[in-house]
Amino acid sequence: MKTTSSLHDAPDLSRAFTLIELLVVIAIIALLAGIAMPVYQTAMLTAHQNAAMQNARQIGIGLLAYANDQGGVYPTGTNSYGQMIETSNDAFRSLIPTYLDNELIFTVPGSKDGPTADNIISPVTEILKAGENHYAYIEGLSTTSESLWPLIADGADGQAEYTDVQSDLGGVWKGTRAIVINVDSSAHLIPLLGTGANRYIPRYNDPTQNALDVTYMGGSAQLLEPATN
Repeated sequence: MKTTSSLHDAPDLSRAFTLIELLVVIAIIALLAGIAMPVYQTAMLTAHQNAAMQNARQIGIGLLAYANDQGGVYPTGTNSYGQMIETSNDAFRSLIPTYLDNELIFTVPGSKDGPTADNIISPVTEILKAGENHYAYIEGLSTTSESLWPLIADGADGQAEYTDVQSDLGGVWKGTRAIVINVDSSAHLIPLLGTGANRYIPRYNDPTQNALDVTYMGGSAQLLEPATN
Protein backbone atom coordinates (compact mmCIF):
# COMPACT_ATOMS: atom_id res chain seq x y z
CA MET A 1 0.00 0.00 0.00
CA LYS A 2 1.45 3.37 -1.02
CA THR A 3 1.85 6.09 1.58
CA THR A 4 1.71 9.82 1.06
CA SER A 5 4.98 11.72 1.76
CA SER A 6 4.72 13.91 4.84
CA LEU A 7 5.47 17.60 4.76
CA HIS A 8 8.66 17.18 6.77
CA ASP A 9 10.18 15.07 3.95
CA ALA A 10 10.22 18.09 1.61
CA PRO A 11 13.51 20.08 1.32
CA ASP A 12 13.71 23.08 3.61
CA LEU A 13 14.53 25.81 1.12
CA SER A 14 14.74 28.37 3.88
CA ARG A 15 18.11 26.89 4.95
CA ALA A 16 19.79 27.18 1.52
CA PHE A 17 21.93 30.10 0.39
CA THR A 18 20.32 32.47 -2.03
CA LEU A 19 22.19 33.63 -5.13
CA ILE A 20 22.62 37.07 -3.53
CA GLU A 21 24.19 35.54 -0.41
CA LEU A 22 26.59 33.43 -2.49
CA LEU A 23 27.65 36.47 -4.47
CA VAL A 24 28.27 38.40 -1.25
CA VAL A 25 30.42 35.58 0.15
CA ILE A 26 32.42 35.36 -3.09
CA ALA A 27 32.91 39.13 -3.08
CA ILE A 28 34.20 39.05 0.52
CA ILE A 29 36.62 36.21 -0.28
CA ALA A 30 37.90 38.10 -3.34
CA LEU A 31 38.36 41.25 -1.26
CA LEU A 32 40.31 39.41 1.44
CA ALA A 33 42.46 37.70 -1.20
CA GLY A 34 43.17 41.08 -2.80
CA ILE A 35 44.31 42.45 0.54
CA ALA A 36 46.39 39.40 1.49
CA MET A 37 48.18 38.86 -1.82
CA PRO A 38 50.34 42.03 -1.80
CA VAL A 39 51.27 41.34 1.83
CA TYR A 40 52.25 37.78 0.91
CA GLN A 41 54.25 38.93 -2.11
CA THR A 42 56.10 41.53 -0.02
CA ALA A 43 56.89 38.94 2.65
CA MET A 44 58.22 36.50 0.05
CA LEU A 45 60.33 39.19 -1.61
CA THR A 46 61.85 40.14 1.75
CA ALA A 47 62.58 36.49 2.56
CA HIS A 48 64.34 36.03 -0.79
CA GLN A 49 66.32 39.23 -0.27
CA ASN A 50 67.46 38.12 3.18
CA ALA A 51 68.56 34.72 1.87
CA ALA A 52 70.50 36.37 -0.97
CA MET A 53 72.06 38.86 1.44
CA GLN A 54 73.42 36.02 3.58
CA ASN A 55 75.01 34.47 0.49
CA ALA A 56 76.49 37.83 -0.52
CA ARG A 57 77.91 38.21 2.97
CA GLN A 58 79.76 34.91 2.49
CA ILE A 59 81.32 36.39 -0.64
CA GLY A 60 82.33 39.45 1.37
CA ILE A 61 83.96 37.27 4.03
CA GLY A 62 85.79 35.37 1.30
CA LEU A 63 87.04 38.64 -0.18
CA LEU A 64 88.23 39.78 3.24
CA ALA A 65 90.14 36.52 3.75
CA TYR A 66 91.70 36.94 0.30
CA ALA A 67 92.69 40.53 1.06
CA ASN A 68 94.25 39.55 4.37
CA ASP A 69 96.49 37.16 2.44
CA GLN A 70 97.31 39.85 -0.15
CA GLY A 71 98.50 42.70 2.04
CA GLY A 72 94.97 44.07 2.50
CA VAL A 73 94.23 44.46 -1.23
CA TYR A 74 91.02 43.09 -2.74
CA PRO A 75 91.28 41.45 -6.20
CA THR A 76 92.50 43.96 -8.76
CA GLY A 77 94.35 43.93 -12.09
CA THR A 78 94.62 40.17 -12.57
CA ASN A 79 93.00 37.39 -10.58
CA SER A 80 94.53 34.34 -8.94
CA TYR A 81 94.63 32.57 -12.31
CA GLY A 82 96.47 35.36 -14.12
CA GLN A 83 93.35 36.50 -15.97
CA MET A 84 92.65 40.18 -16.54
CA ILE A 85 89.85 41.39 -14.25
CA GLU A 86 87.29 42.95 -16.55
CA THR A 87 84.04 41.79 -14.91
CA SER A 88 83.03 40.92 -11.38
CA ASN A 89 83.12 37.25 -12.39
CA ASP A 90 86.85 37.62 -13.09
CA ALA A 91 87.45 39.15 -9.67
CA PHE A 92 85.34 36.65 -7.73
CA ARG A 93 87.08 33.77 -9.52
CA SER A 94 90.09 34.53 -7.28
CA LEU A 95 88.11 33.16 -4.35
CA ILE A 96 87.49 29.69 -5.77
CA PRO A 97 88.34 27.16 -4.45
CA THR A 98 90.74 28.50 -1.78
CA TYR A 99 88.26 30.75 0.01
CA LEU A 100 84.90 29.58 -1.35
CA ASP A 101 83.94 26.36 -3.06
CA ASN A 102 80.27 26.91 -3.91
CA GLU A 103 79.25 28.83 -7.03
CA LEU A 104 75.60 28.87 -5.99
CA ILE A 105 76.13 31.64 -3.44
CA PHE A 106 76.95 33.97 -6.36
CA THR A 107 73.51 33.45 -7.92
CA VAL A 108 70.02 34.82 -7.30
CA PRO A 109 66.99 33.01 -8.79
CA GLY A 110 65.27 35.26 -11.30
CA SER A 111 68.36 37.42 -11.82
CA LYS A 112 69.03 38.55 -15.37
CA ASP A 113 72.79 38.33 -14.67
CA GLY A 114 73.21 35.12 -12.71
CA PRO A 115 70.12 33.03 -11.97
CA THR A 116 71.88 29.69 -11.46
CA ALA A 117 75.24 27.91 -11.56
CA ASP A 118 76.37 24.36 -12.27
CA ASN A 119 78.87 24.31 -9.39
CA ILE A 120 81.57 22.92 -11.69
CA ILE A 121 84.86 24.56 -10.70
CA SER A 122 87.37 22.54 -12.68
CA PRO A 123 89.00 23.36 -15.04
CA VAL A 124 89.42 27.11 -14.46
CA THR A 125 87.32 27.98 -17.51
CA GLU A 126 84.32 26.48 -15.70
CA ILE A 127 84.57 28.77 -12.68
CA LEU A 128 81.86 31.47 -12.60
CA LYS A 129 81.07 31.45 -16.29
CA ALA A 130 78.84 34.18 -17.68
CA GLY A 131 75.38 33.73 -16.20
CA GLU A 132 76.70 32.22 -12.97
CA ASN A 133 77.17 35.44 -10.99
CA HIS A 134 74.59 38.05 -10.01
CA TYR A 135 76.77 40.49 -8.06
CA ALA A 136 78.72 43.57 -9.06
CA TYR A 137 82.11 44.36 -7.51
CA ILE A 138 84.03 47.58 -6.82
CA GLU A 139 87.62 47.06 -7.96
CA GLY A 140 90.50 49.11 -6.56
CA LEU A 141 89.64 49.00 -2.85
CA SER A 142 91.50 47.60 0.15
CA THR A 143 90.81 46.79 3.78
CA THR A 144 91.98 50.33 4.64
CA SER A 145 89.37 51.94 2.35
CA GLU A 146 86.48 53.66 4.09
CA SER A 147 84.53 50.91 5.83
CA LEU A 148 81.09 52.11 4.70
CA TRP A 149 81.95 52.13 1.01
CA PRO A 150 80.22 49.38 -0.98
CA LEU A 151 82.41 46.49 -2.12
CA ILE A 152 79.69 44.19 -3.49
CA ALA A 153 76.19 45.06 -4.69
CA ASP A 154 73.38 43.58 -6.73
CA GLY A 155 74.16 43.64 -10.41
CA ALA A 156 72.83 46.90 -11.88
CA ASP A 157 71.71 47.90 -15.37
CA GLY A 158 75.16 48.68 -16.77
CA GLN A 159 74.80 52.34 -15.75
CA ALA A 160 75.05 51.84 -11.96
CA GLU A 161 71.27 52.10 -11.60
CA TYR A 162 68.34 49.77 -10.94
CA THR A 163 64.84 49.37 -12.34
CA ASP A 164 61.41 48.32 -11.13
CA VAL A 165 61.02 45.98 -14.12
CA GLN A 166 61.90 42.58 -12.69
CA SER A 167 62.82 40.99 -16.02
CA ASP A 168 65.40 43.68 -16.87
CA LEU A 169 69.00 44.02 -15.73
CA GLY A 170 69.00 45.49 -12.24
CA GLY A 171 65.37 44.62 -11.65
CA VAL A 172 65.53 41.41 -9.64
CA TRP A 173 64.08 43.09 -6.53
CA LYS A 174 61.56 45.20 -8.48
CA GLY A 175 63.33 48.44 -7.62
CA THR A 176 62.64 48.12 -3.89
CA ARG A 177 65.99 47.56 -2.20
CA ALA A 178 69.53 46.50 -3.05
CA ILE A 179 71.93 44.14 -1.32
CA VAL A 180 75.19 45.84 -0.41
CA ILE A 181 78.27 44.37 1.27
CA ASN A 182 80.57 47.09 2.55
CA VAL A 183 84.36 47.14 2.73
CA ASP A 184 84.10 45.99 6.38
CA SER A 185 82.05 42.92 5.24
CA SER A 186 78.85 44.21 6.86
CA ALA A 187 75.70 43.28 4.94
CA HIS A 188 72.77 45.60 4.24
CA LEU A 189 69.43 45.75 2.43
CA ILE A 190 69.30 49.38 1.38
CA PRO A 191 66.08 51.03 0.14
CA LEU A 192 66.57 52.42 -3.34
CA LEU A 193 65.84 56.04 -4.22
CA GLY A 194 64.74 57.40 -7.57
CA THR A 195 61.90 56.25 -9.80
CA GLY A 196 61.17 53.71 -12.51
CA ALA A 197 64.30 52.66 -14.37
CA ASN A 198 66.48 55.24 -12.61
CA ARG A 199 66.70 53.94 -9.07
CA TYR A 200 69.95 54.04 -7.18
CA ILE A 201 71.69 53.09 -3.93
CA PRO A 202 71.99 56.29 -1.88
CA ARG A 203 75.45 57.17 -0.62
CA TYR A 204 75.57 56.83 3.16
CA ASN A 205 76.79 60.42 3.71
CA ASP A 206 74.81 62.04 0.90
CA PRO A 207 71.54 60.32 -0.09
CA THR A 208 71.21 62.50 -3.18
CA GLN A 209 74.25 60.76 -4.70
CA ASN A 210 74.54 57.27 -6.21
CA ALA A 211 76.81 55.05 -4.08
CA LEU A 212 77.81 53.11 -7.22
CA ASP A 213 79.04 56.24 -8.97
CA VAL A 214 82.47 55.45 -7.56
CA THR A 215 84.31 58.61 -8.60
CA TYR A 216 84.17 59.76 -4.98
CA MET A 217 86.34 56.75 -4.04
CA GLY A 218 89.31 57.92 -6.06
CA GLY A 219 90.76 57.22 -9.48
CA SER A 220 91.60 53.55 -8.92
CA ALA A 221 88.05 52.45 -8.06
CA GLN A 222 85.70 51.18 -10.74
CA LEU A 223 82.39 49.36 -10.79
CA LEU A 224 82.56 45.95 -12.46
CA GLU A 225 79.28 44.37 -13.50
CA PRO A 226 78.71 40.60 -13.89
CA ALA A 227 79.75 38.93 -17.12
CA THR A 228 76.94 38.66 -19.64
CA ASN A 229 76.21 35.75 -21.93
